[in-house]
Amino acid sequence: MSRRRTRRTESLGARGEALAADWLRRRGHRIAARNVRTAHGEIDLLVRRGRTWIAVEVKARGDHPAPERTVDGERLLRLERALLALAAHLRPLPRALRIDVVAIRWRGAAAPELRHFAALRAWTRDDGGAPSSTGRWRRCDEPVYCRGANGGGWRRWLPWFRRLFPVVPIARPRRPAGPASAHEMPTLTEQMIPRRKLLLMGSESVLITGILFFGGCLPPLASRSLAMLPWLPDVVRGMLTSFTIAVICQTSLSYNDLYDWRTAQNRAELPNRLLHACGYSLVMLAVLVVCWPGLFYFPSFDIGGQTWKLILLVGVSFMAIWGFRHAFHWFFYKWRFGERVLVLGASTEAQELAQMIAQNPLAGYELMGLVQETDEPLVPWAPGTPVHERIVGALKDLRSLCDREGIARVVVSLRERRGRVPIEQLLDCRMAGITVEERETMYERLTGKLAVESMRPSYLIFGSGFARDPVTLALKRVLDIVASFTGLVVSLPLSLAAALLVKATSRGPVFFLQDRVGQDGQPFKLVKFRTMRHDAEKESGPVWAQKNDDRITFVGRFLRLTRIDEVPQFWNILAGQMSFVGPRPERPHFVAQLTAALPFYPLRHTIKPGLTGWAQVCHPYGASVEDATEKLRYDLYYIKNVSLVFDVNIILRTIGVILLGKGAR
Repeated sequence: MSRRRTRRTESLGARGEALAADWLRRRGHRIAARNVRTAHGEIDLLVRRGRTWIAVEVKARGDHPAPERTVDGERLLRLERALLALAAHLRPLPRALRIDVVAIRWRGAAAPELRHFAALRAWTRDDGGAPSSTGRWRRCDEPVYCRGANGGGWRRWLPWFRRLFPVVPIARPRRPAGPASAHEMPTLTEQMIPRRKLLLMGSESVLITGILFFGGCLPPLASRSLAMLPWLPDVVRGMLTSFTIAVICQTSLSYNDLYDWRTAQNRAELPNRLLHACGYSLVMLAVLVVCWPGLFYFPSFDIGGQTWKLILLVGVSFMAIWGFRHAFHWFFYKWRFGERVLVLGASTEAQELAQMIAQNPLAGYELMGLVQETDEPLVPWAPGTPVHERIVGALKDLRSLCDREGIARVVVSLRERRGRVPIEQLLDCRMAGITVEERETMYERLTGKLAVESMRPSYLIFGSGFARDPVTLALKRVLDIVASFTGLVVSLPLSLAAALLVKATSRGPVFFLQDRVGQDGQPFKLVKFRTMRHDAEKESGPVWAQKNDDRITFVGRFLRLTRIDEVPQFWNILAGQMSFVGPRPERPHFVAQLTAALPFYPLRHTIKPGLTGWAQVCHPYGASVEDATEKLRYDLYYIKNVSLVFDVNIILRTIGVILLGKGAR
């Protein structure tokens, strides 16, 4: 009987190794060897992908509900020693090493359930990831975020790790109960954009395009029948025209903050903002029609002689948006399509985070409540208690609560973590396919900034982002040169007029040179049109600019409101002292104060300062330490996620800020 059981186990193991090898091969891995015997133990599968070598432990069991749990610490230690001993003999030479576990559970005649647990342990070289036959390996405490000191080739595997870690079910996957399902939010260069918001924007594009094109074909508005025209060319051109106008309308909606849930949820404010957005859209369309008469074309009527029809269709489109938005939000609220979230912790910080989740439905999350981390008896919450204050369970019941409520994501928001993080409960949830993440990650996703006041250095060290890709930096520099040169040429008449006004209305030089702190703490002279009296800080010294500051001249107030005073900084950008997008440079006097008062403030100087930045488009003018703290949150978020697309996004938002006169002082 014992021999029969042994032969059956060996048969399952061999079949499991073959199944795991085939699955890994189909997903881009190269199978280097099977059953590699070393002095430290046997490696079931030795595979590689690029220059990442992986020792795969295959556990195929038919009598165990979770075969992966049979891999104990001793077995992982033997695999670690075996892989590190082989590293110097592997070709091509590895940049990174990993230990994966593939667990296969046989279920009789049914298809086997296969799960892949990636990067249970991982290493990179101490020499920055450069492959060589010598050198020491550095263990990554959080392998999913590990990379070489200079980025190296390891960074390109990060998206793959995030998709794969820690559980990827591929055969009849186990999913949390209930309608919610875990999903990764799409990114715009690491700037998280909720799927529901993308769906809203896409559906409104289709709605406006359809109203403009098909509305113009209806008998009351149509001057000629589509049947009398060449079908394909006219229809394609008409659809492109309708889509272009839809983009213009949605740009106006965005500049009126109507894609910001905090603004759009106000039913009393929504019609007013929609009216403003409609007016801005018609003004932009009128300018385009006058400057470029042949740009727009409708096959069913002549836009040149019947402009009132286009105005009517745009008005109908905005009325349809008003009704569509009510239906859109009602649908998702009624049927609860959001990803269900539990917040682990009941402190003030946890309740604040839970409130953010509850107040941002466009993020696609449905808050179920908070889990109490102490052993105190649960107090039933009264009817009408806000959802972000509801204690729905205790820590010991975390797993059963997740199964019962269909929880897809657990956010850890413990005030004190040292020795109090419930490792077993969270690991149990993670093995069940539930996403577990820190408070800072959710806060960053919801707000577009970093939680500086509660952030630990390990979050910055082991977290993703802060990449310095040479290609991105080169493209960013090209964008800086092109944008600044174009800005200088286009603004030349305006700059000459501003210079004459400054010289004619106040004593002193036209330009104002001021010391600012640049990249790596290097000082430079920032150039601006002078907007204050020549002796503005003669007696007071360096002080923050205040609202209605009496030191500002009459012409200077106009220059600041329109941001014309910033135009000479294009010379700083061409000289390489600044970038078009980045944290705004600060004066050395205030840098010394803020460095002493704010944690992580010197990190702002790791990249070039900018003419505009993420903080400038998200927060009003700063004139205090509190404002500097808030802007630091946005600046660190930009530094973490810097990219060319993010820069273009900020430039487009800056145009809206300038047109609406936001934040000027």
